[in-house]
Amino acid sequence: MKKKLLFLISFLLISYSYSQSKIQVTANYADAEIFKVIGNEVVKPSLGFGSIVLKLNKKELNKIRIVKEGFESVTKQYPRTTKWPKKVQVNLENRVVKISTQPFDAVIYVEGNNVGTRNCELVILKDAIVTVELKKKGFKTVSKVYYNKEGKDIPPLKDELQLKDRVVEIKVSPADAEIFVDKNSVGIGSATVIIPNNECVLLEINKEGYLGSEKVFCNKENDPEPPHSFKFSLTDRLVKISTTPDDSEIKVDGKIVGVGSYDLKVPKNKCVEVIASKSSYLTLKKNYCNSDDYQEPPTRDHLELKEDEAIKNSISTDFANVNFTIAVREGMAEIEAWKLLSSIVTTEFDVLEVIDRETGYLRTAWQVQSFNGESTIRTRIVVKLGDSNPLKYIMKISSERAEGIASVKDDQEFEEWSRILKKYKNIIEEAQSRL
Repeated sequence: MKKKLLFLISFLLISYSYSQSKIQVTANYADAEIFKVIGNEVVKPSLGFGSIVLKLNKKELNKIRIVKEGFESVTKQYPRTTKWPKKVQVNLENRVVKISTQPFDAVIYVEGNNVGTRNCELVILKDAIVTVELKKKGFKTVSKVYYNKEGKDIPPLKDELQLKDRVVEIKVSPADAEIFVDKNSVGIGSATVIIPNNECVLLEINKEGYLGSEKVFCNKENDPEPPHSFKFSLTDRLVKISTTPDDSEIKVDGKIVGVGSYDLKVPKNKCVEVIASKSSYLTLKKNYCNSDDYQEPPTRDHLELKEDEAIKNSISTDFANVNFTIAVREGMAEIEAWKLLSSIVTTEFDVLEVIDRETGYLRTAWQVQSFNGESTIRTRIVVKLGDSNPLKYIMKISSERAEGIASVKDDQEFEEWSRILKKYKNIIEEAQSRL
């Protein structure tokens, strides 16, 4: 009985020793390659693909590594001192993506953590979602999400992330100016502007009351690189001018620049004079200054011209400032003609500066009248003998105008006016008809 027991124990020990001399290792992918590992060194060639029979050496850890592109390798060891099942399953579960980048100095972030530049080997654990970002100043950040979940796209073996679109940080002054990109508003005061690869964008900065500014940024080969940041400063002012009447001429620097309306540019630290004028209306002058020493110009201004009272009370005539000959009819004596002529003149001009019948010369004093406080009109008549046989006189109505209120003695302020006041319009005709 004792001998039978010893025999049975010996048989079991031999059977156990034999069963642990080898095991079958199977990977979850038939093309996974299985290598023997001694220490930390992988021994080549491989032991096989998909499934192998691994002999267990008593003196080794019997370490193997299962490798497949696109997966994180799995290393296992099977020491003979441990009892193993005859068949062992090893699963490759964590995905690996080899990521390269352009430009090379762009920084790679995995879940917000800086993992370096140029390239990285991204490990995606089973059932995980991983976000990778590529960043560099002056470029639009590229972000990509990788999944290792059932029902999601399988991550690629290799992936290249490229920064192509450029970014310019825009700031403007005044801070409430509006920023437009290709005619679309993108912000007030500041904005991040993206310039797509191989394209150009038009930036415009606008604020009411200021002359706008614009600039083109390009992201094309052989073009200058766009800056990382750019500041626009609007300094020249813009005044939208309108007039009444709406057909008034608008002049700047002596040149007609518009009729009825005009967008006036006022450069920084400059003043600009605007003149609005129309026939039969008083000319209006106004200065706009863009300087800290003056009140800032308005964004809009309406210039309303006043009707010129001098025009309303005058007529345009060929008689103004022109010598007219008055032929005395046959049979009228010279003394009678002189008295009649003097009487006609003094009906409107009661002050005579010079009167000399012998020489046939008569000159009235200037008669002055102001209108609107904007213009002064002075008028006088000069009569002189033209010929004595046949008898003729020469008569002239001098009509002159000055801007504003002027003294009759301020000769330098007056200029000849091609009109005469209505109350004097019939003098010459009366003299012609009665003489």
